[in-house]
This record gives sequence, structure tokens and C-alpha cells, in this order.
Amino acid sequence: MDLKEAQADNQNRHPWETSRLDALQEILFDYVTPGMRILDIGCGDGFVAEFLYKEVPGVKITAVDTNLSDKQLAEFAATKGGISFRKELPEEGTFDLVLLLDVMEHVQNDLSFLADIAERHVAGKGLILITVPAFQAIFSGHDYFLGHYRRYSLPQLLRVVEEAGLRSRRCGYLFFSLLLPKLVLFKLLKCADASEGVGHWRKGPLLTSLVHRALKLDNKILLAAGRLGVKIPGLTGWVLCEKQG
Repeated sequence: MDLKEAQADNQNRHPWETSRLDALQEILFDYVTPGMRILDIGCGDGFVAEFLYKEVPGVKITAVDTNLSDKQLAEFAATKGGISFRKELPEEGTFDLVLLLDVMEHVQNDLSFLADIAERHVAGKGLILITVPAFQAIFSGHDYFLGHYRRYSLPQLLRVVEEAGLRSRRCGYLFFSLLLPKLVLFKLLKCADASEGVGHWRKGPLLTSLVHRALKLDNKILLAAGRLGVKIPGLTGWVLCEKQG
């Protein structure tokens, strides 16, 4: 969850978050191994980092987010033991896997940023998993609120990856079913307040479960199609890439 969307009094996870985590788990299934070193850049409240720490034996995770407050850092140190939370990137050290989950769109010079991360923080043959909001045509007030510079098509994202000296291993889209609602609500009708987001989810457990299952199925279909070489468009683009050399 982007910390700009977090609500202190809301403990509910949006089905978008939980279904995205399911998709990330499927994408990374063959690549995450016990004891590997993971750097989660733009970690938000640590939702993905916590999952990986609990599920992968001996994994070492450094989670970074410039928007973390000193109070949050102290709270996370007390409640999310085993994960090293920071406001700044480490000065040195390389990792087997770097997560850039909805981060690149926040960076003005995305190519320079990605190339620097790959050079300084990715071990030889290490991996980077990138997710980004897709399709500039649906850029909206919510993107402005979150500090986005752009949305990406998959070819555009792959060009940035290649120019940064990385090689794509897998790529595709997620959340096909959310494309049309996004277009209608945020772009055409402009009826969603700029501050609304996943942190505002307050629905009951039944509806939450139903929406989660629907989005999980949506992503499973897109991932299965991707393995067959069919790229079905969706609200999120992603690429799993490898450092060469």
C-alpha cells in the first residue's frame, strides 16, 4: 500500500492488494529460494515484505520507503521483527531480488534510476520485479495525488528495462477486469476523489472475499495467457528482469 493511501484507523486490506500479492507469489514461485537477500524499494507499510519473510525460510529483507516516519520505523521495528526497515537505500550491498512494486512511475528519470539500482544493488544474475500502472490514456487525478509522472504500456516498460542493461525473463499485465471501471470512473466521469485509494477499503468480509476471488481469477487467466505468449491488457504492467553479466 502506498503510504499516501494508508488510513491509520483502517485495518482492512483492499482485495486489489491481496489479489496482487497472490499474483506476485505466482510470478516469483520458481525464483524465490531460502536464504536469499531481498531489497523491497517503496515498501509502503511492508505488506509484501512481511509475507515473504514469513513464507521463505531464512530470507533476509531490507525494506525501504522515503515516506516512512520515525514513528513508523520504531513501530515496525517492534512489530515486524526480522525485516530491516529504512528511509534511505543502503550505501552498499547487493541483493538476489529487488522489488520495485509501483515505484518507477514516481521517478522522473526512470531509466537512470533503474540503471543505478541494477548497478549498485543487484547481484550478478540477480532479479528485479517491476510493477507499474498501465496505459497513459487513463492517467487521472488519482495519479496526480499519488505523485505519478506517467503510466506505462508494456512495450514502453520493456524498452526502459532493456536500456538499463537488463533482460526480461517474464512480463505481462494484471487486472484486466479493472481497466474499464478505471476509465469510466476516474477518467470519463471524474467522480472519484483524488485521495481515494486502497487504504479506504471498509467493506465487510463477504464482499471483500468475493472481490478478492474475482480479481485472483482475473490475474490467473492473464498469467496463464502470458505463459502462452498472449498479452491481455490490464490495469497493471509487470516485468521480471535479470541483470546480465
